[in-house]
Amino acid sequence: MIKFFLKNIDNFINFFLKKYVDSMPIRFVKLISFYYTNAIIRKIYLKKLGFIMGEGSYSNLGLHFTPNEDYSPCVIIGKNVSIGPGVTFLPNSEPNNSELLKNNPYVKNNLIKKNTQIIVEDDVWLGANCVLMPGITIKRGSIIGAGAIVTKNTEEFCTYAGVPAKKIRNYIK
Repeated sequence: MIKFFLKNIDNFINFFLKKYVDSMPIRFVKLISFYYTNAIIRKIYLKKLGFIMGEGSYSNLGLHFTPNEDYSPCVIIGKNVSIGPGVTFLPNSEPNNSELLKNNPYVKNNLIKKNTQIIVEDDVWLGANCVLMPGITIKRGSIIGAGAIVTKNTEEFCTYAGVPAKKIRNYIK
């Protein structure tokens, strides 16, 4: 009896979240996008924040990213991409609270990145806790090792690992 009751509640919550995604306050959209346990629901809510995932692509819990101020698409994920737990996407990067750093010419011209896109092509595997920096493209068939920090575009069908991420292996498609 209890199992049946809980299953109905679960179904109702999922139905409600799908139906009212456009009515949710942005604060709830963010909460559901990052922490709700159902990957299908998270995918729907991430799209509202500008994180677009292709067919067959899902993220584990703990995904983080910095959306654009207008929530326009800033992370584009291809088909059949595996996103490990704790992966961080940084299409926007700036020293939020420091006027000193924001106005420093070197920081202003070289380090602050706003409204860039991160593109992850089809059939990529992003290992747990890796970080993708602003404006990069992860090419088709790439594997990014756990904990890697990717600062540059990758090549197709290669494995990358380390801080910063370096190519450690080519493999044949």
